[in-house]
Amino acid sequence: MSSTTKRGWFIFLMLAFPLAHFLVFFVYININTIVMAFQKLNYFQNTVEFAGLRNFEQIFTDMKRSPLLGKAIVNSLLFIPVTNGILLPLSIISSYILFKKVYLHQWFRAIFFFPSILSIVILTMVFSFMFDSTFGVFNDILQVLGLEGWQRTWFGDKHTAMPMVFVYCIWAGIGFNVILLNSAITRIPQEVIEYGQLEGVPMWRELSQVVVPMIWPTVTTVFVLGATSAFTIFLQPQLLTGGGPNGSSYTIALYVLEQVKAGQLEYAAAVGVFFSVIGIAVVMGFKLVLERIGSNVEY
Repeated sequence: MSSTTKRGWFIFLMLAFPLAHFLVFFVYININTIVMAFQKLNYFQNTVEFAGLRNFEQIFTDMKRSPLLGKAIVNSLLFIPVTNGILLPLSIISSYILFKKVYLHQWFRAIFFFPSILSIVILTMVFSFMFDSTFGVFNDILQVLGLEGWQRTWFGDKHTAMPMVFVYCIWAGIGFNVILLNSAITRIPQEVIEYGQLEGVPMWRELSQVVVPMIWPTVTTVFVLGATSAFTIFLQPQLLTGGGPNGSSYTIALYVLEQVKAGQLEYAAAVGVFFSVIGIAVVMGFKLVLERIGSNVEY
C-alpha cells in the first residue's frame, strides 16, 4: 500500500466518526423532528397520520389555557437580560481585571475558571447545598447577621426558585465567558495599551473606550450565545428545582423534555420547531443590531 493510500485511509478514518456523528445526531435528528411536528400517531391502529398544523394549533391553545407553558416562555425570555445584562458585563469586567493583573488576579482567575471545569451535576449539587434551608451556609450567614426574616426555602419558594436558577447560571457561566473575552483582550496590540498608559487614561475609560470597542466581535459572539441559551436551557432548572414549585421554574426546553417523557412526541417536536424558528429570528436580530453598533476590528 502506497503512502498516498495510507494517508487517504488515515484521513478517512479520522473524519468518519465525527461525520457520522454529525449526520446522525444533527442532520437526521433535526429532519426527523421537523417531519414529526406535522404528524400524529394513532395509538389504537399503530399508524402515523399527517396532522397538518394541528400540533402547532395546540401550542397556541396551551398558551391560553395552560399556565405552565406561559410561565416557561416568560422564564426563558428572562434569560436574555440575565445573561446579557448581568452576566456579560460582569464577564467583561472580570476579563479586564485578569488582563490588568490587579492584586490577587491569580486568585480571581481560579475562582472564575473553577466552575467551568466541573460537571454540571456536581456544580448544581454544591450550589443546592449552599442554599439548603436546613443545613445551607447561606441561611446560617443571614442568621449571624441578624437577618432571620430573609431566610427562605430558596428552591422551594415559587418567588425565589427561578431567581436562584438565574444566580446559578451567572455563577457557573462567568468562567466560560471570561475565557473567550480574556483571549480577545490579550490579542489587543500592546502599543495601544501603552499609549493609553502614557496619556494617563484611567482604567474605566480604557475599558469602555479602548478595550470593549476592540473586542466588539467577541462581545457580539458572547451576546449571541447568551441569547441562544434562552431557548435551550433545561438542565439547570431540572437539576436545581425540577421545574417547581408548581412549574414556576419551567423553561421552554424543559417543557419540551417533559412532553417527551409524557409520550407526546409529536407535540414536543412541534413546540421545539416553533420556538426554534422564533429563537433564530431573535438571535439573528440581536446579531444584526450589534454588528451595526460596533465595527469589525482587525489588528
